[in-house]
Amino acid sequence: MTITLREIQVTDYSKEKQTLYSLVEEIWTRDESLDNIKHSLDRWGESGNETGTYFYIEQDGRTIGLTGYFIPNEDGDFGLRHHGTKVKGTGKLALDELLNYLKNAYESSFKRLIELIPEGKEELIQKFESWGFILSEEAVPWEPKKDYYKYVMIWSE
Repeated sequence: MTITLREIQVTDYSKEKQTLYSLVEEIWTRDESLDNIKHSLDRWGESGNETGTYFYIEQDGRTIGLTGYFIPNEDGDFGLRHHGTKVKGTGKLALDELLNYLKNAYESSFKRLIELIPEGKEELIQKFESWGFILSEEAVPWEPKKDYYKYVMIWSE
C-alpha cells in the first residue's frame, strides 16, 4: 500500500471545491465538524493569503482523504488542517507523509505540529496519542474558535 500526498493549489480551488466538499462529506459526518471544515477550505481557497496548504491523500493513485497544514507564527509551530481518510488504517501513514514533507520543506524552522480537538470528540485524543502526539495543557492563542476546540495535541521530535 502506497500513500502519497498531492498538493492542492489555491489557483485551482474553484475547480476543486465540489470535489473537496464531496470528499469531506464522506469522511466527516458530524454536521458541526463538516461546517468547520468547509468554512476552513473556503477561507483558504478564496482568500489567497492563508499560510500552508491542503493535500489530497492518495492510496495507490486513488484519492482517499485530505490533510494539510498552516503556519500560525514564526516560532516553529505548524497547525494540522483537517486530517482524515475514508480508508481505515491509513491516517498514520498519511500523517507520516505530511511530517516528512514539513521536515524537508521547512527544515529547522519546523519544530512541532499542533492538532486541536473539539469537545465531544475525546476519542480522537487516544488516536492522536497512538500517532505520537501528546495532550498538552498549553493554550493556543492563535485559534479564534476557543469555545469550539477544547484539547491541544502536540507532535514534536
